[in-house]
Order: sequence, then structure tokens, then C-alpha cells
Amino acid sequence: MKRAAVALVMIGSLSVAGQASAHGHGGGDGGAIVGALIGGAVLGAIVGSAANAAPVYQAPVYAQPVYTQPVYAEPAYAQPAPPPPGYCFDNYRRAYVPCGPAYAPGY
Repeated sequence: MKRAAVALVMIGSLSVAGQASAHGHGGGDGGAIVGALIGGAVLGAIVGSAANAAPVYQAPVYAQPVYTQPVYAEPAYAQPAPPPPGYCFDNYRRAYVPCGPAYAPGY
């Protein structure tokens, strides 16, 4: 923001000063006086902004977090249902099937 203001003031001072003349023709010393006043104002603004630097703040102090061990409840597992009467567990199908001569338990 400060650099933009300095650039605008310099552009304004150059536009007010007028065209330069190598032979001294083209007017009195009015442009030189206005240019000197604006240049002095810019120089004063730069020195003033350097003298009034932003304040430095101390970093905030934070409390350390307290770490506690979480308390976990022992999970309650559901007990498997007993097999229905007359059924055996078939490992191949992973299911209970009717027991009979064709079905042998554990197969």
C-alpha cells in the first residue's frame, strides 16, 4: 500500500513539473518549485514511515495439553446361536444343513 502511494505521488509530481528544457526556455521556476515541494513531501513520507515501524509483539504463551489415556470398555460379543435340532454345520457351505446320511459333520 505504501509503495503504491509513493508511486502515485511520483507520477503526480512528474506530471506537474512539466517538460524539461535544455536551454532554459519554456517558463519560469514555478515547475521546479512545485517539483521540489512534492519531492520533499515524498521524502518526508518515506522517512516518517521508516521511523514509525510496526510494533513487535511477543509470541503468545500456550498451555501444554494434558494427555490422558482413554478408558475403553471391554466389547461385548454376541454368543453364537446354537444349531437348530437336526442340523449340522457344513464347512464347505459355511452354513447349517440338515444332518443325514448324505451329510457328514465336519465336511
